[in-house]
Amino acid sequence: MAYVSLETLGKSAQKTPQTPANFIGKGRASRQRHLLSTRAIDSDDVDEFCQAAEAFEVGPASAPECARKTVALLFFQPSTRTRIGFEAATVALGCHSIGMEDMSASRSNARTGESLEDCAAVVSRLCDALVVRHHENGAADRMAAKSQAPVINAGDGWNEHPTQALIDIFALRRGLGTIRGRSIAFGGDPRGRTVRSLIQLLRFEAPKEIVFCPPSHREVPADILSAVGENQIRCRTIRDIKYALTDCDAVMMAPYDMSDIGEPAASGYVSPNATPESHIITAEKIDRTRSRTLLYHPLPRQDEIDPSCDDLPNAMYFEQVRLSKFMRMAVLNRLLSRN
Repeated sequence: MAYVSLETLGKSAQKTPQTPANFIGKGRASRQRHLLSTRAIDSDDVDEFCQAAEAFEVGPASAPECARKTVALLFFQPSTRTRIGFEAATVALGCHSIGMEDMSASRSNARTGESLEDCAAVVSRLCDALVVRHHENGAADRMAAKSQAPVINAGDGWNEHPTQALIDIFALRRGLGTIRGRSIAFGGDPRGRTVRSLIQLLRFEAPKEIVFCPPSHREVPADILSAVGENQIRCRTIRDIKYALTDCDAVMMAPYDMSDIGEPAASGYVSPNATPESHIITAEKIDRTRSRTLLYHPLPRQDEIDPSCDDLPNAMYFEQVRLSKFMRMAVLNRLLSRN
């Protein structure tokens, strides 16, 4: 199994990149106003977003067309990393972000009865882009239909999370050197929107296989298996994460019950399902298997990756967070520059 150190990869990122503002975009997404789904992204888009993110990483950022523009963060569902990530990206681009800390207190909620469509029509007249997270499938599409500004889907129910998928591809490429010919495992709840979006982008990366390690009470959704099959990617299921640590190049972990992503902001939902020991990654398991498998996670984590792994060379999840800022800058720069 090939392993590329962060030190080596850091050197590869130091080549002279293009200025991000020069990425006009020839992919499918460059012809669209919004970023709602990975299904609207093609291989050219993935490469261009990754190149722009790398350019922002090595900086200094140059995005004059974004300066002083305003991005509305409409998070109808709780968020830490995605919201702060977009705030950090807007600041780095010279933009301003606006929004409410608690959208459940907004009049744009079920209690007051204002529709998502009206909310988008109003807010889009006050800003240059909308970043939307909601517990309902299709919420971002509904808002995009009435918005005068570009809409970025930051997670809509069980449906999609396209910017997280772009971040994951960027981080996987950085850690592995290439995804082509690699074995990529998915641990955790296979129903999650991060899984659904990332599977769509992996079709351009030509992995050797995709390995699922779902809990016994969950099956991999049919639409995800269909997407894998349609792109003629080998797929198999395992029932113990130790096999991913011995057989796979990278594992994209997630909590083993993500039912709360379909819940409204004020929900008190608490998962009744504990993570089985067979599905938890610990430093002891990595040491016992002598695993060099890279560990990724969109976060937040519960107990599926033990903190004992944090300082191991396998751990890529905090580096994944660092890289996320640059990918979100690339996405915002693309949409704001065209608005």
